[in-house]
Amino acid sequence: MLKSQLKGLQHINEMPYFLRAIYRNINWDRTQFPSWLKEDELPSCIVRDLRADDNALSLWEISDDKSNLLDIIAAFVSSSRKDIKYDFDYALLNANLLDELSFTPSKKPAKTAYRDMNHYHHDVSNLSINNVVYFAYLLSRHGKFDRMGWKDIEARLKEAYTRGQLDLKKMQKGLKKQLGISE
Repeated sequence: MLKSQLKGLQHINEMPYFLRAIYRNINWDRTQFPSWLKEDELPSCIVRDLRADDNALSLWEISDDKSNLLDIIAAFVSSSRKDIKYDFDYALLNANLLDELSFTPSKKPAKTAYRDMNHYHHDVSNLSINNVVYFAYLLSRHGKFDRMGWKDIEARLKEAYTRGQLDLKKMQKGLKKQLGISE
């Protein structure tokens, strides 16, 4: 079923994108899947990457030229609930692909510390577990997995702070300390 639905989507143009934060790129690397999995199966460890809050998946809109990619990642990191000083793994998925498969992202402004980026946030709502599993297959077949280095994220957050674009009340103390920011 899923294989046949996804097979016909090879013609989708490459832009714009939606970003989905993931915990570890290696979990999505088919060459690293356990040998006992069947060809069309996915490892259960990827469920962590697709945690749905209120039956919705959180996505971030990335411009055609990816010029806002680093800012979006910095926004995501700016409101993390834990101290972060590591690289950021993510997947990009073609926005047209989501439309074609009836996953309809709707704008839902985020509440990150990076105010200027919050309007790029979307939710795909009203998802059943079957929808989430289907999204996992979609991401595994068509996602572009990558990593942004901590030094780049740190530099962008410092720039945003200098420009007055961060709401320091929404940032964890540990992150502010890592960035050398005091209130």
